[in-house]
Amino acid sequence: MYLGIDFLITSELKPFVIEVNVGLPGGAQEYELTHQVYLGRSSGIFEVIEHTSREVYGKSFREYLHGLPFIESLKPFKIWMDGMGPFPGTFHPGLRLEDKWIQYQLIHSIVPIPETMIFDPIRLAGAERFLQQKGTLVLKRRLGRGGRGLQRIKNSKDLLSLKPDLQGFLLQECIESNIDGFHFSIRSVPFGGRFICMYANLSTKSASNHGILAFVSPGESLQLSGKDFETISFDQKSWEAKIWFGENDPSYLRHNLYEDIVARTTLRLPAPTFHAIRDLSVKIERFYEALDLFGLPKACFEG
Repeated sequence: MYLGIDFLITSELKPFVIEVNVGLPGGAQEYELTHQVYLGRSSGIFEVIEHTSREVYGKSFREYLHGLPFIESLKPFKIWMDGMGPFPGTFHPGLRLEDKWIQYQLIHSIVPIPETMIFDPIRLAGAERFLQQKGTLVLKRRLGRGGRGLQRIKNSKDLLSLKPDLQGFLLQECIESNIDGFHFSIRSVPFGGRFICMYANLSTKSASNHGILAFVSPGESLQLSGKDFETISFDQKSWEAKIWFGENDPSYLRHNLYEDIVARTTLRLPAPTFHAIRDLSVKIERFYEALDLFGLPKACFEG
């Protein structure tokens, strides 16, 4: 299954999975741009994906994607998640993979993922105990993209200030993933039992999604190869958008689908961390590939 898996890296260089994205998540286009900017040449990543699809699944990547059992309802579902369209008229159980609580239940026993609990705005005793144990928590939506609604909970005052009608949220152990004044995350793409690529997102905000893109390479220590790096801006339709939306991409997603800022630098990850991300990505992909989608627990949007 083609996945986009997001990781945070602790100061002890341990990678934690924070989200698993299905369908056709971004990753390949961003990797291609970072490769072009840092190394000055094309990566050939799209050919790798096409070759993998034909070798593993016996069909073109476009045929693979549109043959996914949940694909017809997934596109309108993601638009509904963004608050820009109605709930899809047809429902496939694979949509339950969009619920981050279900993601946590599926993989927390097999890969490192921040400890997580359902947020109950009426009964805060459990949340208070969790806060005391972890020091800082992150409040995040069970459904949603782009870091919408993300808040840091640092103390009891923050917890008590949350609205009592706040529904559909999780509390998660806060993982600090920082370098040289940036919060950073790693997007890794596995497919067909193989690791495909990874790149970094750098941001001065608390959420690193759609920040400054950077190439990732193995090294001896965690570092940016240059702190005062030049950035290059791109305004072109992404490979994923061409396949996913064709000519009918939603105008409200233009920033996500067209605009990227890429650093002329590389984020060096210690080789063990780099390889751990690769191995964990493939492990999750193989696990997702074998899932019985009809056996998934019900999601928060099913009532």
